[in-house]
Amino acid sequence: MRLAECLNHASVKTLRDIAVYQKLECAMYSKLDLMENILLNMRSNHQLEHLISAWCEDWGESFRRLALHSRTKFSKEEVRGLLRDTDQNALHKALSQGWLYANSIAEKRLVYVIPDEIRRAIQTHFRSQWMAERICRDDEPLLQYDEQMAMVQDMDTLLNYVANHDVRLTIGGAMYKKNVQQLMELFEVAEDLALPEWRFGYGRRVYDYPDRLALMYDFGFDHDMFIETPECQLQISQSAVDEWRATPRKVQLQRMYHYYLRIYRRPIPRLREVIETIRMVADEWVSSQSVFQICQCHIESFYYDTEWDVWEKRILRMLQHLGIIRTGFDGDEKEPVWFQITKLGQELLTQDEAHLPDEQEYRQASLIVQPNFEIVVTAQDSALEAQIAQFADLKSGGAMRIYRVLEKTVTRGLNAGHDFAKWRVLLAERGMGPVPGNVDRMFDEWAKGIPTTGTLTS
Repeated sequence: MRLAECLNHASVKTLRDIAVYQKLECAMYSKLDLMENILLNMRSNHQLEHLISAWCEDWGESFRRLALHSRTKFSKEEVRGLLRDTDQNALHKALSQGWLYANSIAEKRLVYVIPDEIRRAIQTHFRSQWMAERICRDDEPLLQYDEQMAMVQDMDTLLNYVANHDVRLTIGGAMYKKNVQQLMELFEVAEDLALPEWRFGYGRRVYDYPDRLALMYDFGFDHDMFIETPECQLQISQSAVDEWRATPRKVQLQRMYHYYLRIYRRPIPRLREVIETIRMVADEWVSSQSVFQICQCHIESFYYDTEWDVWEKRILRMLQHLGIIRTGFDGDEKEPVWFQITKLGQELLTQDEAHLPDEQEYRQASLIVQPNFEIVVTAQDSALEAQIAQFADLKSGGAMRIYRVLEKTVTRGLNAGHDFAKWRVLLAERGMGPVPGNVDRMFDEWAKGIPTTGTLTS
């Protein structure tokens, strides 16, 4: 809502209070004169900057939190929570200063509004301050890590692995280490399996798995894609997985980001404010230490995690996994770590699902069936790879994903009730060339159930 609208809906008493606070000379009995003078005063960049400085001094970090909030309309309870209102007169004080306005919307429910122009000016004020405090560089770091859509890709790998393997669970409900090791060999981004003894607060399975895998697993479990049976076996819900695979990839990643926010906000209550600050200042390569100092007022230690641990492990590293930032190093451990928000990250943080840009960069996937019984997928397609995985095992991940067909993988698929004839048609239709003759003949043998004579080994 614009400032002129807010002033028009305000009572004469409120307008008088604003005029007195801003030391305006106008007719206190005329609403029109009050509105015109307040509007003129607050449209002056110099006067508005002076007012914002005074508001910052009055409200401290509470005012900064309002500036970082994505919304402009709040209930009375939300305003008091954001302002950490311990003074009964705090709400009246805010209304009398001219940056917050009471307004009744169509349902006659009272809300409190920050005018659009005021919010933009407050954000510009803080951003200018933070831009002066950050340390940035003009050149590119020597080493850079940008995971882009790797988490979505590895989520597909995890789903296919569970769907096509006998994955047993411990009494505590976690996958056995051998399964986790196999997954790390297939993932685009592997993690260290050595975990500290005490790990909690960052999700249901963070005690059992590394951070990135724990987030993916918890996301899948909470969205009904994974089923932990009473017999300690991990399975997938095919209907939930099919619905997931029908979702555009960027939307998938954004939903995983929102899930990360929900889970990690429990130990990091000001996580949204930290990420919004990062979005505002990290358009260039910035020093991690300098941005940490800007955000430090929003970060607290969490049991065994120091403030720096929370910043480096729970925020920056997870944002890198989600493709929101890229990190950079100069090859010298004594040098500061640098990071920059990605174009993908800006889209995920500022666009809703309906407005996320189309993924033109992802062409339709095609197959190359090789004489050594390997299937190369030339571009990511989760639905296609789910079909391939029915009768093949993923051998290596990355931009070019390679599957391997073995007699045991064909037997496994047949025992699971998959249609091998339909699968062979898929290879022929999506392949960039004909299926090699030796591979086709062996498929015939396996389909008939005739034992092979060592032509292919694992």
